[in-house]
Amino acid sequence: MTRQIITIEEVARHCGVSRATVSRVLNKEPRVKPSTIARVEKAIQELGYNPNSHARALSGGATKTVAVLLPGTWRDYYNPLLKGMDEVSGRRGYYLLIRSYNYLSEAQRILQEKRVDGFIIRNMDQPEEHKKLFRKLEQQGIPFILIGNPLPQYPSIHIDNVGGARAMAHHFCHHGFKQIVFLAGPETNIDSNDRYYGFRLGLAECGFDPDRVRFVRGDYSIESGAAVMPEIIASGKPEAIFAANDRMALGILQYCRNQGIRIPDDLSLAGFDDTFFSQYIHPSLTTVRQPILEMGSLAMEKLIQLIEGHPLASPHVILPAPLIVRESCGCKPDSARQMVDVLPEERLE
Repeated sequence: MTRQIITIEEVARHCGVSRATVSRVLNKEPRVKPSTIARVEKAIQELGYNPNSHARALSGGATKTVAVLLPGTWRDYYNPLLKGMDEVSGRRGYYLLIRSYNYLSEAQRILQEKRVDGFIIRNMDQPEEHKKLFRKLEQQGIPFILIGNPLPQYPSIHIDNVGGARAMAHHFCHHGFKQIVFLAGPETNIDSNDRYYGFRLGLAECGFDPDRVRFVRGDYSIESGAAVMPEIIASGKPEAIFAANDRMALGILQYCRNQGIRIPDDLSLAGFDDTFFSQYIHPSLTTVRQPILEMGSLAMEKLIQLIEGHPLASPHVILPAPLIVRESCGCKPDSARQMVDVLPEERLE
């Protein structure tokens, strides 16, 4: 379970007093009513607040705390990511301070209060807002690691979206599919764009004209996978669809089940991510696996290395994304297997 450090503000909110009042109680100042002291002390005990970490932050010392900034902790993607971080941080004696709601503003507050020794940041599709934060961290000498959407000047952990999609293209060509649809994610999403590029690259390598692929846009949600299907069918039912993530593939599967379209007999289907449900749905989903647990572990290891003053031998790491072959593409259950593109365990840029 992720060990999330409790802040003085959370203690204040819990017992309905100001941050200054909690600070007075911690410093044993006499100007606090006994009933308020009891309420604050009870909140500290219930929440597991550690005033020593707060004191270290105020004095400018090491807090042994890492801030993790994510656009949302509810998605399937973030559970294994946080698990990987938590396993390493617990083993190395660090705490996690996780922020998702309004996390860019939260980062500014955390910086002002000097509450952490470093940051792990999921770099999404708001480049200018993120770059302002990165510059500020750089100016203040605070180490940080980016996950996803790498920038050449900052250390990062990323997965090989291009290589994973390229491997899927080779598998589609192995099946002999000619009428193919690529279902993309949001237009500004770099991961989706890289997967489309890799898919086209792989098809071209097989002698298939990538311009023959029909391109359709979704938004990564299950609902959008189902919503695009009438448009796809109206233009002529394809032989195979490659969805840029598993959630859209699940939406396609649900639509086809409701419409009597059999997968893979009438339509082959593949996704990307290897989300937890992919192996349990029927038919099981052919997909590309994101090594998310490993990404979280490696990000934490490298950040601690920076925090403790050791330079990184390889600031940019791209982890391979293996092709996972199951039933939805038309492979039989007894032949479904993992196929790994020929890549080293870590590819360094």
